[in-house]
Amino acid sequence: MKKITNVIIIDASSSMNNKTVEIKDGIKSLLKDIRKDMKENKGKAKIRTIVTQFSYSNKFKVLLDTNKRKEILYESAEKYQPNGMTALYDAIGTSFNMVSDDQDGVFVNILTDGEENDSKELTSDDVKKLFAKANERKWGITFMGTTQDAIESAVRLGIKASNTFKYVDSGVGTSIANVSRNASRAIYLNSVMTSNVQTDNLVDEKLKVND
Repeated sequence: MKKITNVIIIDASSSMNNKTVEIKDGIKSLLKDIRKDMKENKGKAKIRTIVTQFSYSNKFKVLLDTNKRKEILYESAEKYQPNGMTALYDAIGTSFNMVSDDQDGVFVNILTDGEENDSKELTSDDVKKLFAKANERKWGITFMGTTQDAIESAVRLGIKASNTFKYVDSGVGTSIANVSRNASRAIYLNSVMTSNVQTDNLVDEKLKVND
C-alpha cells in the first residue's frame, strides 16, 4: 500500500482578509477531492492530509491533520482566520517536520500573497536545505504567489519554476489558484500510484492568466 501525504500551507496574514471566502471554499473543494481519491484508492493507498495556516511567527496553526482526527470538511475550513504578518519560513519548517520519513509520495502546496517578513526560527538557507532534501525524496512541491518577486524568491529557495503559479491578487485569482492546486495534486497522486513519480511540470499552464 502506498503511503502519501498532502501538505497544504496557507498564508493567513492580514493581507489575505479580502480573500477569506475563497480560501475557505478552496479548502473545502480540496478536501472533497482528497476524500474522493481515498475512496477510489481504498486498499491501494493510505492518504494523510495536513492543512496549516501561518501569519505571525508564533501564530502557526494546524487546521487539519487526518492522522489525528476524522476529516471534518467544513469545520476545518472555517478555522481559517487571517491576522498579522508572514512567517513563511517558519511555517514551511514546522509543516515539513510533521511528515514521517516512510512516505512514497508527498505533495506540498504553498499559497501566499506576500513574502517572508516575520520568521524567527528559520532562515532562507534553512529552507533551501529543506527543499533540497525534499526534492531528493521526490516530493512534489508547488508554490502559488501573487507577484513575480514572490515567484522568483520561491525558485531561488529551490522550488522548480515549472511548479510555480502566479495568480491575480483578488478573490477570483485565489479561486483560480485553488483549481490549479487541485489539478497539481491530482497529477502528482497519479504519478505516485503508477510508480512513475513526477516532481516537475505539476502546474497546468492552461490555467495561468496574465495580469
